[in-house]
Amino acid sequence: MAMSRNRRTTSLRDSDSRLGESDRIEGAGSWDAIEWTTIDQPVSRPVPHGLSDFLYEAEEVIAEGYGVLVNTDEAGTLFVTNFRLLFLSEGSRDIIALGTIPLATIEKFNKIVIRQPSGPRQIDKTPTRRLLQVIGKDMRIIIFAFRPRTKQRRAVFEALLRCAKPTRLWDLYAFSSGPSRFSNTSPRVRLVNEYIRLLGIESRNSSGSLIEDGSFTLCNNWWRISDVNATYDMCATYPFSLLLPKSIRDEDVLQACKFRARCRLPAISWCDARTGAVLARSSQPLVGLMMNMRSNADENLVGALCTQLLDGERGRRKLYIADARPRKNALANGAMGGGSESSANYFQCEIVFFGIDNIHAMRESLVRLRDYLDTHGTKSSDGMSSFLRHGGWTWGGGNLSSMSASVSTLGDSGWLSHIQNVLAGSAWIAARVAIESASVLVHCSDGWDRTTQLVALASLLLDPYYRTIKGFQALVEKDWLAFGHPFSDRAGMPSLSGSDAELPRQSSSSNFPSSPMRQTPGSYPSQSPMPPQTHFK
Repeated sequence: MAMSRNRRTTSLRDSDSRLGESDRIEGAGSWDAIEWTTIDQPVSRPVPHGLSDFLYEAEEVIAEGYGVLVNTDEAGTLFVTNFRLLFLSEGSRDIIALGTIPLATIEKFNKIVIRQPSGPRQIDKTPTRRLLQVIGKDMRIIIFAFRPRTKQRRAVFEALLRCAKPTRLWDLYAFSSGPSRFSNTSPRVRLVNEYIRLLGIESRNSSGSLIEDGSFTLCNNWWRISDVNATYDMCATYPFSLLLPKSIRDEDVLQACKFRARCRLPAISWCDARTGAVLARSSQPLVGLMMNMRSNADENLVGALCTQLLDGERGRRKLYIADARPRKNALANGAMGGGSESSANYFQCEIVFFGIDNIHAMRESLVRLRDYLDTHGTKSSDGMSSFLRHGGWTWGGGNLSSMSASVSTLGDSGWLSHIQNVLAGSAWIAARVAIESASVLVHCSDGWDRTTQLVALASLLLDPYYRTIKGFQALVEKDWLAFGHPFSDRAGMPSLSGSDAELPRQSSSSNFPSSPMRQTPGSYPSQSPMPPQTHFK
């Protein structure tokens, strides 16, 4: 067996060669360059002796190669399974965590050749080292080295091509262990049950039959479960059932959706059945360049979030509209038909801008953060300790100026500022609901990135149920899955295909329908989608 071979491996640190763009003389196997690969029948190999103890249920070995984890200069065997890259140390006979990464967490992988300095008797020959670089979405940059002319690197690389990016959703390891053991396997039933919990109707519970015959449209004094989007005709990226104000009819909901980008109208994500305060979400309103477009139906729907306070003499509760974007970005979206609400047009509301940057700024910041970690982390992508490269200083002491420079570089990435803005915004939203008993409507541009982050985190703060395993599952299913977060685009995951319905891929740029002018209810003009445009998200 490969991992039991008694071999001494020459350290790759002896070479002064560094990984650079000029060293990459072979094609890259990255998410950007590789097409999705159809897996008819994964080719599995017999499990090597002693490895079965480390494998999960239904995890199968596809390929293996003996080599060195350059980051730690440790020899061992690299296995490709239908779930992960797994590096087993030759010395400790144990899994090395740094060199083990789930396939779904791999962002890119490249074959690299490094040319080493020639010896005095190797004038015509330039020795090379053949490496495999794996870049993870978790910031890891892992380097594996293989013996030349053994074709083991090729076997591992080709296995990654086949298995790391399958065409069908069902080819992912998550679906390889067969049907779920849980009795409630219907996401629709689970969603409706979560709505019933929020409404405070303890005596009722949903089932598949109730979903089929439409008997799930329950209500309390303030809110109701609506089936207005049961066929997804109103909004393809919203759930089949929505939690809406009881006072708003489905006919008015159909009118209101036309005034929001991608028809993602204001819908309730969380509500307090004791006080009547709600946390709602939507996309941006289609107010246009002059910010003068209005919709009676949208204003009535948003106003219905302001229910009466428990003390009737105090009137209706306040509404905050939390726009996740910087104010300038919201105004710039007006040129493409979008924009933000005016407090003069919505009942008893206050508009707040959180200043969270768009997805393009986040990606740039993530690149800078990755560079920072590769420079100042404990182990970098070339296998050398960054502490040694920078004069031997450590976090616990040593050169203070070097430490200050490191912290400054981290600050320049902007990543911590982005995280701070999201966390501060979520805490602010939760405080308005919990302390003031106010309602909050959250949106960004499309309402599926920043909006989802803010609403989900605020819900975690507001409701201890979401801090349980079952509750956290309900939160992810409701606010991330049901409300159409574009996982396929954001995380590089496949869509449903084959005998199942093909889900459309959503672009990160909005496609705004034209905005309805202010008219009497029931007389809104028909709308047709505009061509896709570039805008500030």
